[in-house]
Amino acid sequence: MFIQRIANTVFAVLVILVSSYFAWVAEGFEATGLLASSGLPSKFFPQLMLGAMVACAIIVCYLYGVKGEAGGDTGETVFGNKGDARRGILMLAVSVACYLTWRSFGFIPMALLLGPLSLLAMGIKQPLIYATVWVLTGCIYIVFTYLLGIQLV
Repeated sequence: MFIQRIANTVFAVLVILVSSYFAWVAEGFEATGLLASSGLPSKFFPQLMLGAMVACAIIVCYLYGVKGEAGGDTGETVFGNKGDARRGILMLAVSVACYLTWRSFGFIPMALLLGPLSLLAMGIKQPLIYATVWVLTGCIYIVFTYLLGIQLV
């Protein structure tokens, strides 16, 4: 499998690139809802979170570049076996598919797909967990739409 140093460095660089893209997307957010009434632009919170992720990714790149390790992971591999690698790659595919669903069809279809597809990718088979994920998805929708006044479309 992959050596931890190479995998984490590549992942950190991807996080920086993807976060930069999403920060650019956030520039186009309209000032509506709760944040607009507080005087903060709608792009503030997403860009703050993206900036924190980029800062962490830069720290990881620095540690691997200067020290050759981060947190004592010298010589460790990323996945313990092929099953772990398959689940990791499937989760990446689920993330990309859900992002494309969100961009093409909106939040609600994406939210309905994200939980079950993630559980399938991880190999979860208990129906109660699927039901719990859908209930939590509904709660998130209710909180944002009705309590915070933010339309998730």
